[in-house]
Amino acid sequence: MSFFILLDGEVRKVKDGVSIEQVKERYPGAKKVKVPSVPTLKKWSDKGGCKTPCGCWVEADGECQHGNKSWMIILGLI
Repeated sequence: MSFFILLDGEVRKVKDGVSIEQVKERYPGAKKVKVPSVPTLKKWSDKGGCKTPCGCWVEADGECQHGNKSWMIILGLI
């Protein structure tokens, strides 16, 4: 099953059959992230913002101090 990682400020999909251990061996700074569900994105929108993959709270069209864009931008919703 594929999953997503945060690497150098970008969210990337990892190919099926590749483990997080294999990813971290090649990219030590990679962090596994969970893509938020549609209901979660709706809740965030209702609160006037959005989280980034690193967990920072920003405006829906914003980016955090770590350089990560909001999930809404990443997912192409805005």
